[in-house]
Amino acid sequence: MKRRHLAVLTLAATLMAAAGPAAAQDTLAKVKAAGVLMIGNGGAFPPFEFIENGQLVGYDIDLGNEIARRLGVTPKWEKIDFSGLIAALTSGRVDVLITAMTKTPDRAARIGFSTSYYNSGIAAAARAGTKLDSPADLAGKVVAVQMGTAGERFVRDNHAGTVKEIKVFNEFPLAFADVETGRSDVVVNTLPVLKYNASRRGGKLVVSPSFDSREVGINTRLNDTAMMDAINTILAQLRSEGFLDRLDQKWFK
Repeated sequence: MKRRHLAVLTLAATLMAAAGPAAAQDTLAKVKAAGVLMIGNGGAFPPFEFIENGQLVGYDIDLGNEIARRLGVTPKWEKIDFSGLIAALTSGRVDVLITAMTKTPDRAARIGFSTSYYNSGIAAAARAGTKLDSPADLAGKVVAVQMGTAGERFVRDNHAGTVKEIKVFNEFPLAFADVETGRSDVVVNTLPVLKYNASRRGGKLVVSPSFDSREVGINTRLNDTAMMDAINTILAQLRSEGFLDRLDQKWFK
C-alpha cells in the first residue's frame, strides 16, 4: 500500500511538472482559437484612454488594436475601474491589461510586465503661483490622486506624513478638476498625463518637472509566458517600425 501510495504521488508530481509549460501557453492558444483578445482598460486616464463620443479611445486603444491585429484576432475591450484591473486579470476575466500600468515591485510580484512601451515619471500640477519645484513642495497641501495609480502610491509611500490631506478619486479627470476648482491644492500623477490634461483644459494648471522615472508596460498573468513573449515580439516590431513614435505624436504633442 505504501509503495502504491508513493507511486501515485510520483505520477501526480510528474503530471503537474509536465503541465507547467503547457499551462503557460493556454491563454495565447485560447485567444487564437477563439479569435478574440479580451483587454482590460481603466477608461479614464487621458490621453492613454478615455471616453469620447461614447467610444473608448486613446494611445492604449490604438496600441491594443494593433497588437490584436498582429496576433490575428479581434480586440474586445472591457472598461474596469483602475482599482479592479489587477483582480480582473488574475481571475481570468480578461486576457491582458493594456491600460498604462506603471511598473512597481508590488505589481510585478502579482502580474507580468512587458518591455516598457512608454517611459513616464511622476509629477504634479497646481494653479499658477504654487511652488512645485520638487516633491518636498507637496508638504502641507491637499493632494488629489486617482485610486490605485502610481501617483497615489508615490504620495502615500513618500509624503503621507507631510501632506495636509490625500483626496482619492476613482477617475483621474475628477482629481484634476478638484484642483482646477480650488478644492484641492495639487494633483499627482504621471508627467505626460498631467501635461496632456493641462494643455487641453485651458491651461488652468501648471505642471511641475518630473520627480522620478517610471516604466509603463502591458500586463499578463505571471505564468502566461507564451502570451508575454508574443507581446514583447510585437512591441519590438512596433518600436523599430516607428509605430510607437507615431502614437506619441498623435496623443501627446
